[in-house]
Amino acid sequence: MQGTKEEPKVLKTPIAVPADATVVPPVPELTPEQQAKYDALLDTVKSWKEVVAKDDLGGPFTDEETMWLSRECLLRYLRATKWVVTESEKRLKDTLTWRREFGVAKLTPEHISPENETGKQLILGYDIAGRPCHYLSPGRQNTAPSHRQVEHLVFMVERVLDMGLPGQDTLALLINFKTSKTRTNTAPGIGIAREILNILQTHYPERLGRALIINSTYSQDYVNS
Repeated sequence: MQGTKEEPKVLKTPIAVPADATVVPPVPELTPEQQAKYDALLDTVKSWKEVVAKDDLGGPFTDEETMWLSRECLLRYLRATKWVVTESEKRLKDTLTWRREFGVAKLTPEHISPENETGKQLILGYDIAGRPCHYLSPGRQNTAPSHRQVEHLVFMVERVLDMGLPGQDTLALLINFKTSKTRTNTAPGIGIAREILNILQTHYPERLGRALIINSTYSQDYVNS
């Protein structure tokens, strides 16, 4: 008697742990030149004693900021600047200043909670490469444009990155542009959109591993053309 074919395992969201078939791509080894540039940047970062920021927010490094300046972080900034050490130094300092002045470490679930009552941003789990998945549904927008919407995005990006697996420091961004029949404010204002884009490009370099977009009018028009 032949054995029955095993049914494929169905994964339901949120995916609490990576699937058994998940494979995190190996981290490429540095060339001698890249290693030398990393060593030079590391020596410089070790000499920093405090963060410069306005409104008396500057001061000695916190434990969290010291941990943020990891090997992986330094390498991300080097890759983002095409391995120009001086530019990497400047961008790292700028990000440290921004994180202090924006108050990244002080964002709390209680403060952010009103923004996510409709689930317009979710952490779904992991993709097959072990990237944590950040799911955005603009059609579920529930608040008027405000700075808290920007804080919401930053808070969620930080939480998604906290879930990264060893050796995987990028995320998967999933955006569902399905419109809502009951909500009209389904997109952030131009000013907020520009601020968010600038934050992601400037202070989260080399973090986007994969981007998937569905229910986009532009995408549908392109397919039908």
